[in-house]
Amino acid sequence: MATTIEYENPYSASKRWLRGNIHTHQFCGGPIKPAITGKMYRQLHYDFIAITDHNQAHPQEEVEEWSRQAGVIIIPGVEHGNTDHIIELGTNQLTSVNSDDYAERARTLQAGGGFILGCHPQEYPDGEEKIKRGANHLHAIEIFNALREGRGTKEILNVQLWDELLAGGKRIWGVAVDDFHAAYIGPGQGWVCVQVPEQAKITWPLLVEQLKKGAFYASTYPGFESFNLEQGVLRVSAAKRTRMLKVLGPGGIILHEESGQTLEWRIDGGLPYFRVEAVNGGKRAWSQPFFRRQ
Repeated sequence: MATTIEYENPYSASKRWLRGNIHTHQFCGGPIKPAITGKMYRQLHYDFIAITDHNQAHPQEEVEEWSRQAGVIIIPGVEHGNTDHIIELGTNQLTSVNSDDYAERARTLQAGGGFILGCHPQEYPDGEEKIKRGANHLHAIEIFNALREGRGTKEILNVQLWDELLAGGKRIWGVAVDDFHAAYIGPGQGWVCVQVPEQAKITWPLLVEQLKKGAFYASTYPGFESFNLEQGVLRVSAAKRTRMLKVLGPGGIILHEESGQTLEWRIDGGLPYFRVEAVNGGKRAWSQPFFRRQ
């Protein structure tokens, strides 16, 4: 009898998903108070945001007060660097980085224990190459950045980069963000939905840990409801605003697709990974990769 090849499912059976933006500024493009920004996101039914000011950390007492005023959970973070930015999510202190080398900077930040995110690879001429060099120390990269798309970058190239990294054996997640700057972009264009235990008390450390595990999806409009993987069969349920579901493998090759909000697919065991996209016109939601178990 043939042995069933197993794949790691980053998702649980929980139906509790929390929506958030993990790239948010209060000073770029004109100052705006986090409590005000948080209320803007709360009106769009967000559950959390992260404040990621450039090279500036914020004490926990300040973060807690912002969260109380805004009515959403606020995750503390920092966007590091004067160029080739890297976000360290889940910190109240500014980590000292003593190197200009991208991979070394990512390694130093990773050692701090937060969620480490490579920002807007298409912003810089050598952005993709630096992401590749630092990928072993990144939890995720931005596959969609709404601010950068508005400025003319080809964000679809980030998805291609992601697939290249995954096909090369890197275990790295994909994130969508607003990169909110009050003077340049409004909220609600790119986000993540984090899956949490149904009875858990929601805190920002819990959200950071779930992000690190890959228990989330990224979206610009559609959404997922559940991922079930049993005996070599993947079953996916998506939100009503989804028009089609696709399973993609290395290189972004479409392995299977179905119209509507449900999908069932028997896994090809020769794949190093696969992932799922929910589609509505030009809008997408991206699952995290299901990696072949080693």
